[in-house]
Amino acid sequence: MIKKIQFSCFGLASEVLECVEAPDPDPAGAGEVEIDMIYMPLNPSDLMMTGGIYGGAPPSLPCDMGREGVGRIIATGPGVSGFSVGDLVMPFTAPTWQSKIVRPVKSLVPLSPGIDLQQAAMLRSGPATASLMLRDFVDLETGDWAIQNVANSAVGTCFAQLAGSRGINTLNIVRRVESGTHLLDVPGAIVIEHTGGPSDELKQKVEDATAGAPVRLGLDAIAGSSTDALAQNLSNGATLVNYGVLSKEPCQIYGGHLHFRNITIRGFWMSQWLQLAEPAAILKLYAELAEQMEKGVLRIAVAGQYSFEQIKDAAEHSARDSRDGKVLIGPV
Repeated sequence: MIKKIQFSCFGLASEVLECVEAPDPDPAGAGEVEIDMIYMPLNPSDLMMTGGIYGGAPPSLPCDMGREGVGRIIATGPGVSGFSVGDLVMPFTAPTWQSKIVRPVKSLVPLSPGIDLQQAAMLRSGPATASLMLRDFVDLETGDWAIQNVANSAVGTCFAQLAGSRGINTLNIVRRVESGTHLLDVPGAIVIEHTGGPSDELKQKVEDATAGAPVRLGLDAIAGSSTDALAQNLSNGATLVNYGVLSKEPCQIYGGHLHFRNITIRGFWMSQWLQLAEPAAILKLYAELAEQMEKGVLRIAVAGQYSFEQIKDAAEHSARDSRDGKVLIGPV
């Protein structure tokens, strides 16, 4: 029997997530491997999924959970090449919150044996989301500025780190300035405390930090009035990317930003990118990010670690506003 995390009714994650036993998966078939999972992070999207408000239509119940993590291959099926027993891998297809999974090798990213296991568990979502939003929407150059909210999150931290490694400056908005202190060591990163919508105070802080230089890219994980707060501080012709709805509200933006100032608003969803991208592009992206992780350019804080049986406590911890870092779970 294996352990896995699922929910059978919609509600708060800390109330409806449960650890259950299930039969072992079928042995690895042709082109497949069997994997013992080690660590898996909890993301805001996971907490939203149990409420039936993530990814469009609510999932069918019971729903097996998890979309990222790190594991070790324990058996290979016929015809497998390039992967061996003992290899560390990152699966990028769900579900992953299980003690053991079987996956086709085409849905795996090979990892270096020396990579930090906790960091590797968080590779799929945060670093990749940050990297693609930095790469694909605005062609930023050394000395340029970008602005983001929820900057203390995994995505926000990774974005600041990757931007800083390229000489790009970042304005990092957080609800509590102390939650962004880890960003102060990132080259070009400015931490700004602010909550809510547009304000003269926020605008002045941005102008003081940038000395009036244009801010060409904005990243919004909150929606609601926070979208408009970012738009207020973008330069004419800039791009604003929404990738989250932590407020559970529609994006609010003053129409004049769109038609008078030519600001473009876009959306991004990592899961959709993985569905549409060519396999070679996926492997190339994660190889680059894993290398940055091993070099220490990318580093995500860990706020706590729990067993599968402690999933309700892990979900409660992950939902705290005062949490600084990711919460990880594992089968043991």
